[in-house]
Amino acid sequence: MKNKLAGIIVFLFIAVCCHAPPAMALTKADRALLKKLDAYMTALADAGRFDGAVLVARGDTILLSKGYGTAQYEFSVPVTPNTLFPIGSNTKQFTAAAILKLQEQGRLNINDPVTKYAPDTPYWKDIRIHHLLNHTSGIPSEGAYVTTDPVDFTLPELMKRITALPLSFEPGKGKTYSNNGYITLSYIIEKASGLSYEEYLRENIFLPLGMTATGQDNRRDVFANRASGYTTMAEKHIHYEPQNTHNRFGAGALHSTTGDIFRWMRAFHAPRTILTQQSSDTMVQNDYGIVKAQMNGRTVIGHGGRAVGFISYTLYYPEEGVTIIFLSNHDRTPMVTLPKELAAIVFNEPYDLPKKIERKAMPLTPEALKEYTGVYAAEWEKSWTFTVFSEGSRLFYTSTFPRETVELFFEGSDTFFVTPESADSFIFTRDKNGKIDGLKMYTLEGMYDKSVRMP
Repeated sequence: MKNKLAGIIVFLFIAVCCHAPPAMALTKADRALLKKLDAYMTALADAGRFDGAVLVARGDTILLSKGYGTAQYEFSVPVTPNTLFPIGSNTKQFTAAAILKLQEQGRLNINDPVTKYAPDTPYWKDIRIHHLLNHTSGIPSEGAYVTTDPVDFTLPELMKRITALPLSFEPGKGKTYSNNGYITLSYIIEKASGLSYEEYLRENIFLPLGMTATGQDNRRDVFANRASGYTTMAEKHIHYEPQNTHNRFGAGALHSTTGDIFRWMRAFHAPRTILTQQSSDTMVQNDYGIVKAQMNGRTVIGHGGRAVGFISYTLYYPEEGVTIIFLSNHDRTPMVTLPKELAAIVFNEPYDLPKKIERKAMPLTPEALKEYTGVYAAEWEKSWTFTVFSEGSRLFYTSTFPRETVELFFEGSDTFFVTPESADSFIFTRDKNGKIDGLKMYTLEGMYDKSVRMP
């Protein structure tokens, strides 16, 4: 998503061992804070708006580490702190860290041309590794493969598909979020290290930090404590068409737990455990797989992640030493609101307890239905299209990612919703003549994606 906050959205020294930082005794104030955090998350889960695990810490002191809701509805398995989730684009910070680690080891330089590692790409001659890291390479985000394809591609196979795509702009002369750029970084990691992408991360990051639950995801593999991903329609949990996370490699292929990610964040934000201070600073200052921004007047460093049916967020407030992590297997999770509200609780600022959302649909005339139909393409990624069509008195859309057909319910003022228990809205826009010219998608309680109507 192009929204920078959603991109983050939208770690002190630990010993190199196989254990998390030692649990610190909670003070009376900490226990009061724990009670507020738990009450908020319980209310959100009870409102049908969250399933997942949450970890909130100040320094080494874990204030809250708990699971809420259900990991597998088919078998009534509850979420626990040990539940394992795909983390989507939070994978990118590990990919970027691996690149910086390879630079420390003298195996590459972020100013190297990508053609040094992918020589069959002469028209990529101006792309440097740092362009891939900060999304300025011009390589489009999608289009190399379909996420529902059950075939596990190798990185060389994916590279053939990625390099066949035309560049969106001259390298270094624009910026667009690029999953394919981070898949390319995975390929460079393998070429520079002589190891597979997962092996390099395991040997140089995961095992040194004791991140034993973290690895490359594959929907066919069996992992203990694994969550299934869901969305909701009319208050019922349903599955998306199965997605192949494996093929996202360094763009979004990892799974993890809140505890493992906390180990990483403690190590990253107090460097010299895995990376030097210089490497960590380089990542933060240049948005390499991680983003530094302002949230409610405070500096925050982190990233957001979304795999179909899963949402993740990793946030660190460097001045206050506060860590907020949540991993969810419910894609109606309020991805933007939730980290803001958890931070408000920690910092003793105003917040509202979540409530159940109930929305009512209104009828549309046949003329109005026809007015909304058409094909809409995301402004930032034209390969992502939405086809809006009518059947009788009902309106639907079919999207290319995720591949799904969903009914839209009219709420008034060109606004539609897809399920009454969610704040997600689809708001059609009009030009100066009153003609529908676009579709603004308001999702995750704070993210906007603008699509334009195609001729």
